[in-house]
Amino acid sequence: MRLLKTYVSRFLIASVIFLGGCAGGPNNVVLRNEKSEVVREMGVDPVMFSGIPFTENIRTGNFVAVLADFPQTAESYAEWDPLRVRYQAHAVGSDGREYPAYALFAGFIGGTPRYIVIVEGVTERKDDIRILTFSTLLSKAYSLKAKPVEAFDAKKYKDSGSYRAEICTVAGTPLSESRLVTGMRDAIANWNVYRTKSGPLATPLSERDVKYLAGINPQYGYWEKFTGTAKVGASPDYIGSGVGLVMDFLRAGGAKSAGFDYESVQSRLRQGYNMTILEAMRQKDVQRMLSQKKNP
Repeated sequence: MRLLKTYVSRFLIASVIFLGGCAGGPNNVVLRNEKSEVVREMGVDPVMFSGIPFTENIRTGNFVAVLADFPQTAESYAEWDPLRVRYQAHAVGSDGREYPAYALFAGFIGGTPRYIVIVEGVTERKDDIRILTFSTLLSKAYSLKAKPVEAFDAKKYKDSGSYRAEICTVAGTPLSESRLVTGMRDAIANWNVYRTKSGPLATPLSERDVKYLAGINPQYGYWEKFTGTAKVGASPDYIGSGVGLVMDFLRAGGAKSAGFDYESVQSRLRQGYNMTILEAMRQKDVQRMLSQKKNP
């Protein structure tokens, strides 16, 4: 009850940030079945990439978290941004049941950029549930080992449940083959919950940082283009220092945000900030590995 009161309190206090000032409905990538019924809506408005939808499954801890590799492709690096927490993911069971999933950037772990992938509606690493990660607008697909899916048909994936099941069976990574990540329930329990046009959102951002980032949103016109512009976000609690590192760099330099999808235009200054922050994350991982060798 105490935890629930905490969530409700955070929700009510912070909800005013995103009410008003933003005309129109939310932008989504929509997954449908063969009857054109909506199976899942994946929000791509800027704020939706700062965390994950605060669904009943997330609130009650009805999910499993596993470690995955961030795809080291030109498109994926083009979509990486220090202001972004969530990347696209989706899971399908052998029985055709579909599970909402979210890929959270976890920095470098063991010398490799990683995701923490959360799958709703299941608490065990079941062999019959397979997962894929995607580019922002679902034009590219990858296994959790970061292997690109060959001959991927993005339109069919969005419009056909049978195709989603087929492609996950062929190219998806079974939950059982991925390393379990513990502690995400406790981490998310300490996140803030904000009200958005797409529903409640859980994010590690503070109210101050959300206001700062929301203030630069109007500078860009990507809303109608489903580009999910990079206005809000932070690294998840798992790596500990993401929020502070990102905000320190951005406040110091005043760099503007740009779109998330790999076809967005980005300034060389923004690219420079991104590379600096990514290298800082890599160096921190190197220092952590060296420390572990000295103190096994």
